[in-house]
Amino acid sequence: MGKIDKKVFIPAYIVLLIVSLPIIINPEGSQLIIGKIQTFMITKLGFFYIWYGIFALAFILWVSSSKFGRIKLGEKDEKPEFNTFSWAAMLFCAGIGAGIIYWGAIEWVYYYKAPPLGVAEGTWQAAELAAAYGIFHWGPAAWAIYSVSGCAIGYMYFVKKTPVLRVSEACRPVLGNSVDGILGSIIDIAFMFGLLGATATSLGIGAPLATEGLAHVLGIEITTGFKLLIIGIITAIFALSAYMGLKKGIKILSDINVALTIVLVVFVFFAGNTVFMLSMGTTAVGRVIQNFPTMMTWLDPAGNSMFPQWWTVFYWAWWGAYAPFMGMFIAKISRGRTIRNMLSGSLIYGSLGCTMFFAILGNYGLDLQLTGKMDVVATLDEVGGPATIIKMFENLPLGNFVIFIIALVSIVFMATTFDSASYVLAAVSQRELPQDQDPMRWLRLLWAFSIALIPIGFMLMGSPLSVLQTASIVVALPVSIIVVITAISFVKMVREDIKSNALEID
Repeated sequence: MGKIDKKVFIPAYIVLLIVSLPIIINPEGSQLIIGKIQTFMITKLGFFYIWYGIFALAFILWVSSSKFGRIKLGEKDEKPEFNTFSWAAMLFCAGIGAGIIYWGAIEWVYYYKAPPLGVAEGTWQAAELAAAYGIFHWGPAAWAIYSVSGCAIGYMYFVKKTPVLRVSEACRPVLGNSVDGILGSIIDIAFMFGLLGATATSLGIGAPLATEGLAHVLGIEITTGFKLLIIGIITAIFALSAYMGLKKGIKILSDINVALTIVLVVFVFFAGNTVFMLSMGTTAVGRVIQNFPTMMTWLDPAGNSMFPQWWTVFYWAWWGAYAPFMGMFIAKISRGRTIRNMLSGSLIYGSLGCTMFFAILGNYGLDLQLTGKMDVVATLDEVGGPATIIKMFENLPLGNFVIFIIALVSIVFMATTFDSASYVLAAVSQRELPQDQDPMRWLRLLWAFSIALIPIGFMLMGSPLSVLQTASIVVALPVSIIVVITAISFVKMVREDIKSNALEID
């Protein structure tokens, strides 16, 4: 236990139990309380999250285009630790998870039923905006929110050689030595709880889809035992990956996941209505570019449709809860890259990857709706999201093959998200983590199984995972403020080091 930071590790576990146990024991009461808090934050503080998204995107673009972007994360002659494919695969799989399969295929339905920007339901304008809004929500703004804290964490870890991989440490230039006390512990615990809630979402969305898909292919009934078996398989995969570390575990699993994903989207692209996917995908990207300033700032105060509050504001809060983890993970895998390369790569590869899912999987479903081959909207209302997605892809040639790949990709996506999360949680729990080392293996395994046990407890007690997810959204407000502090810390650190000649930028 000598290397464990007890003032972070033990309180984090206690807070996790204090929050989780009441939710498991009394899900209805907990859901009511947390739901009211979330509704207040999204409806009354929506402007904060909108400006937070604008700040994140502006900050990333400014850093990337400034001399700060030329700073090398490591020695001047050092080459990137991971090749571009593996690096992009790891950041994409860690940041997106199984949610991209689910929402990429079905998110357009919600926008088509209740269109934004005053557009009438069921019109061609509604169809185009339905295809566009998912690309917007999972696009550059989301990846900018993810990347902000990576600047300060990467700079401290690889340039200043601070052997601590922790969000509180990245706040030191602004908050000073107070991060060594209770304030630093609060920052790290808030980050850890937000991460646990965010990863629970990946399980809450991905596990039902994987379960539904495998049950369909195998022709068996979905039972609690079968659900637990799926979670057990996921846990075994990500525990092994986390145990093996970055290069032998997370990297390899992410590479496999991206390869499977490419097989899935390429098959759907050519087996479905290829011309429609290309045409609507092009139109959707154009719609995003055309309406980007409006989408980034729209809160509909006069129309009061609540669309931006329950979608855009919610997403920005969600990315915000996840942001310190992603910033830390992106920084950790970016040794040998410049800050510009790290930030632009995250925005470009992340946004393009998400656009691919929405343009292909989403527009495949939209084509079914518009041509009358399947009433996806009615099916979603009748049987729910996972079953609707399975029914959508039954319409393809080799439908069972596609459904099996969807289930498999969902499982691996969840595993890649969880192994990255357990890796980072273990890193935060240690007092020090030298650049060339992974967190202790037993600690990675402990967090891996801890992440899995919480959702299993929710499932066995009949408590909805959505309550834990909602709780993490509540944490998103202070976590977002922490991310802003890391941005200020980065600029302050670099300027002070340049002034003192401790840093030279080529």
